[in-house]
Amino acid sequence: MDPATPKQVAEQAVPELPSPSSDAEKIRLKRLAKLQQNSSDNSVGTSRTFASTSSTASATAPTSLKSQSKQLQQQKDKGRLEPMNTTSVSPKPKQPVKSFEDWQNDVISKILQITLDKSSAEKSDSQLIYLYSQVAELKEEDPEKTSFKLSQSILESALVARLSINPDQMSDDEEIVQAISKLPRTPTFDYLLDSWKRAVEIKKNLLTRASKTLEPSIINERVNVLDTIKDLLVNYAGLIIQYPDMFPQVNNSMNLGPEQLVPRLLADVNTTEGLPWDFIQELSAKMDEEGFEQVFGQALIGLTAQMRSKKILDDFLRPLNAYQIPGSDVFKLPTLRCWNPPNLTAKTFEVMSLLGPFCRLSVFPLDEPTIAESYFSNVQQRSKADVDSAMISLRGAIRGVQKSLFNIFNNIVRSSPSSKEAVLSYFATVIKLNEKRAQMQVDPSQVGTDGFLMNLSSVLLTFADPFMGYTKIDRIDVNYFRKSKRIDISQETKIKATQQESDAYYSLENEKAIHHYGPLQCYDNYNNLNRDLMELQKQYDGMRADQPNWAGTPAAAINEVLLKRCKDQLDKWASHKIAYDSQLLDPESLSHSLQFYNLVINWVLRIVDPTGQHPKKQISLPLPPTPPKEFIMLPEFIIEDVTEFFLFISRYNPRVILSGSRDELIIFIITFLKSSSYIKNPYLKAKFVEILFYYTTRNDNEGGMGAILNSHPISLEHLMSSLMSFYVEVEQTGMHTQFYDKFNIRYNISQIFNSIWNNQDHRNKLREESRKTESFVKFANLLMNDATYLLDESLKKLVEIRNLQNEMSDTAEWNRQTPQHRQEREGLLRSLERQATSYMALGNETVHMLEYMTSEVVEPFITPQIVDRLAAMLDYNLDSLVGPRCTELKVRNPDKYRFQPRTLLQQLITVYLNLCKSKEFVQAVARDGRSYKKELFSKASEILKKYSLKLERDVEILNKFVNDVEEVIKLEAADDEELGDIPDEFLDPLMYEIMEDPVILPESRVSIDRKSITTHLLSDATDPFNRKPLTIDQTRN
Repeated sequence: MDPATPKQVAEQAVPELPSPSSDAEKIRLKRLAKLQQNSSDNSVGTSRTFASTSSTASATAPTSLKSQSKQLQQQKDKGRLEPMNTTSVSPKPKQPVKSFEDWQNDVISKILQITLDKSSAEKSDSQLIYLYSQVAELKEEDPEKTSFKLSQSILESALVARLSINPDQMSDDEEIVQAISKLPRTPTFDYLLDSWKRAVEIKKNLLTRASKTLEPSIINERVNVLDTIKDLLVNYAGLIIQYPDMFPQVNNSMNLGPEQLVPRLLADVNTTEGLPWDFIQELSAKMDEEGFEQVFGQALIGLTAQMRSKKILDDFLRPLNAYQIPGSDVFKLPTLRCWNPPNLTAKTFEVMSLLGPFCRLSVFPLDEPTIAESYFSNVQQRSKADVDSAMISLRGAIRGVQKSLFNIFNNIVRSSPSSKEAVLSYFATVIKLNEKRAQMQVDPSQVGTDGFLMNLSSVLLTFADPFMGYTKIDRIDVNYFRKSKRIDISQETKIKATQQESDAYYSLENEKAIHHYGPLQCYDNYNNLNRDLMELQKQYDGMRADQPNWAGTPAAAINEVLLKRCKDQLDKWASHKIAYDSQLLDPESLSHSLQFYNLVINWVLRIVDPTGQHPKKQISLPLPPTPPKEFIMLPEFIIEDVTEFFLFISRYNPRVILSGSRDELIIFIITFLKSSSYIKNPYLKAKFVEILFYYTTRNDNEGGMGAILNSHPISLEHLMSSLMSFYVEVEQTGMHTQFYDKFNIRYNISQIFNSIWNNQDHRNKLREESRKTESFVKFANLLMNDATYLLDESLKKLVEIRNLQNEMSDTAEWNRQTPQHRQEREGLLRSLERQATSYMALGNETVHMLEYMTSEVVEPFITPQIVDRLAAMLDYNLDSLVGPRCTELKVRNPDKYRFQPRTLLQQLITVYLNLCKSKEFVQAVARDGRSYKKELFSKASEILKKYSLKLERDVEILNKFVNDVEEVIKLEAADDEELGDIPDEFLDPLMYEIMEDPVILPESRVSIDRKSITTHLLSDATDPFNRKPLTIDQTRN
């Protein structure tokens, strides 16, 4: 090409421009020169790449438009423009009506709305702009020529001439005035885009209509022209976005540059205001990463900025759909600097990252409080159908958001390996920034929102769909956490390994981690809200109940304000709960998570399966004593998240479990209860029991598992022994709350026992376990200890409650007390009522277990280590229920505290009857000089007969038992009289009874009866005299 200066190029395009004396004009001419420079490296109609603003300028000098025309013609002659393949042509082709030159002139004129014929522009209905500068240049080349036509050879110079017309230029020249008057008052980019759309439409018509009548060679020739025009328009559109002042533009308030793409990206692609996907792809394909950043990066950042203020109730779909860029160019999105910005906090990241504001859309009240206020105000006064309708609407919106987000991430992942890596890095950043969400106390300002994490979890769940069917489970790398550096779990608590073992192991996947920091923490927030809501409801009910007492008093005005404030807060939290329900309890979402956690369950079981074949071949129990290292090094939250998810659905939406198989869960729970040593955290194993508890209390329509527990082979073989073993294990949890924690855990175990007790296979297993004397005696001992403590505590609380009720029933005396005194006593009463109810519920279940287990097996309960204490416990509680102190238990509304004295008496008597044929038990009752009294059994017999609590035959057996006890008492009294006083060295130091089998303790050197120390060690594995660890094997005769 011939060299030309920027000034010459500008003068060729626009003859009458102002002198380039101003700085703005100099900048414009330099950029125009840059445009020509970029064009010199590429032929018209071929793909080219836009140089970014930071690119180094080429040393090649710009060329004149005249030289460009010659080069274009040479390229055309050499056939460098490849013909377009067409398949649909007419079997009888005809010659075109117009010559190629005339067609070319008409098409370019129609697309670019320009002409080289002055008379055509002067027509009244013409929108064509007469290119006076282009005509003047052509006349210089050929002075004898009087008429000119637009062609491919002068296409670019014609477009430059059109773009160089200044819409705000003041001139007396008639031609310039006429040209300016026809210019649209729109940005130059809009003109180029509209021209591109016209070229697309003409090409479409050519291929669908004219192809039936024209020769293929003619069609190819015309298609080449149209493609050249489109290519040129796209090139200049990109340059105009990058350099808005390269050509004169209309002076108005509209933003130019990348910002002007934002409204077009928001509009429907099929409307005149939209930006067609094909145009986006063609424009993106011509850009390097920096050019893409400058053009689309800034535009997409503009969309992101708009989303920061949008809620799910707003029109969020338009900006969200703008990111669903089809085709291969989507891989450039992760190249933007704002894709995964570094050095941000979790809260800032979800606002400033490219997709963050889209991912945070939700209905959670902590994220979007207006949702609850708009959709669920006065929820307690509205019908269920009305609330359900609002919930369905919101769930539809959330599903739409999550589906769109997945489409965006999926398009990026599939576009290139580097894009896939960028997406994984994005998720890893989110996980790393939100690790604090798993802490006990979470500062909301330091972590991401619930909606952000929930939506990204949904995206990853959808990515995991191909693995849900277990056919690809062997492709999940058990050593992923060891190999990958995306997720650092080195400081996470492991299933069984110590921190030192973990450090040594890891010195040498996204979905599990994001579920831990995302949905699982949302479940925790929901649990807290429900707990707070219940407490507030109790406070409100208490204030309403107490209203008659303070009405008309000086405190009435303040109390009314407090009551109203409490009611308002109650309504607000109720609406927040329903908003949570809308997203967290969505059956479709929970079913999806259920599939994932069933996959996790089978993956974990596959790791511990010695054959490594589960679930293709079901795991066999028991497992080897030593767990595999790959298992013990896994983060504990993998198991914990499984339990938390199933606990969540069992409490709030139990029917969800029906959408999948329940067998996997049963196998998983029993496996790790049976092989309890595989998991060191007893509270984690307690959650297994809690899941079974919840699902044994449900019926089959709610996902109840009673039928499965009574039919599944693994359950029939191992459940009974697993529960009994864990009942013993929770005696020592290592926590300061272990004494009270064990009662709640054992209550759940007792409920599971109730659900399986009628199955003969399970009862046979109980008999089999009872033959393992040592382990079963530990179980029986703890069962008896619990019954002793719980009944004692609950009955004591009832006595205190009765005393307080009597105190308050004396109205005159009560009213004379100070308000502070009354308030303290009322608080004490509420506390006692809570404790009594809890203790009595636990005690009832423990006694019930004792009742039905002694009916099945007797021997373990009459061993020397247990029988005396069991007899003393039964006698003491019988004395409490029917003895002189029984009147102290007469509280108002005993059912409120789950106190049913007749049922409790019946259960205690059943235990007596189950054991009464045993000589050891008869002797033990006889030795109980503290609580045993013959008249207590007489009184009990009267009550049993009066209320028909037992058959006459059972009462007779009880009376015979009492007679047997009396005979033993007489015999032992005679023996004691014969022995006389026993020296202290022959007495057991704990029980003060004569030692029958004395042993010496190793450290304290104390002599003690073997039965006495064995009984002590059942509950406490230490020397009672120095608290050092001790086993029975360490003693010596």
